[in-house]
Parts: sequence; C-alpha cells; structure tokens
Amino acid sequence: MIGPRPVNLIGVAALITDPYGRVLLARRVTSGRWGLIADLCELGEALDVTLRREVHEESALTVTDAHLIDLLCPDRLSEVPNGDQFYSYTAAYRVTAWHGTPQPDGHELAELRFWAPAELSGLPLTRLGRAALAWQV
Repeated sequence: MIGPRPVNLIGVAALITDPYGRVLLARRVTSGRWGLIADLCELGEALDVTLRREVHEESALTVTDAHLIDLLCPDRLSEVPNGDQFYSYTAAYRVTAWHGTPQPDGHELAELRFWAPAELSGLPLTRLGRAALAWQV
C-alpha cells in the first residue's frame, strides 16, 4: 500500500582512501559536519551503479573497483518537513580503485578533503563519518 505510509529508502556511501591511507570526507553545503560521499538510489537503480554515479556527480572521481563492507539499518523512523516518513538503509562500499582529482560539485558538496585516520576523531562528523572510523580498521 502506497500513500501516506512510511517507506524504505536505500542509498550508498563510499569509503574512498588514497595511497597514503587517508579517507576522503565531504562537507555538504548545508552542514559543517564531515561525512562520506553518499546519496539515495534512483528508482530501480542497482547499488553499484548508484555508487559510481554519485561519486562521479559529487566529486568528479571515477570508481573502477569497490566492494560492499556493511549495510547500515535504520534505528528509527525519519521524517521530512512535509510529513513524509521513511526508514533509511545505506549500503557502504570500500572503494579500492578510482581515478581523477576530487572536486566538490558545489551544489551538494562544499568541500572534499583527505584526512588521516588519526584526525577523524577530532572532526565534527555525520553518522557516516563516525561509521568510517570503524571501517578504517
């Protein structure tokens, strides 16, 4: 049944590291917190396709290899200002090969930067930024 009932949404997150082991974090235009490049799947879109599309759209990087490392399940029902409710699931991928120079799109992302793992704990992080701490090991 579709209508005013809650729905499930699924998206992806990209844990991208450079050759020095630093993780690429993004700061969204609307936030001062740092997190992974992430977004929702388009209707009927495969997760790996979403990963490659979103990383390229938001950072100008081309993902050439990645593998699923985790599936984050919702701990609560979320609601947007118009009253729509949803449960959000996130498929997290470790990007093992990529090329290009990270450039924020300027629409969704204001800044992209590689951070050493030791620097992450001192940053204001999103939920996915905090998850990256665990995935770094």
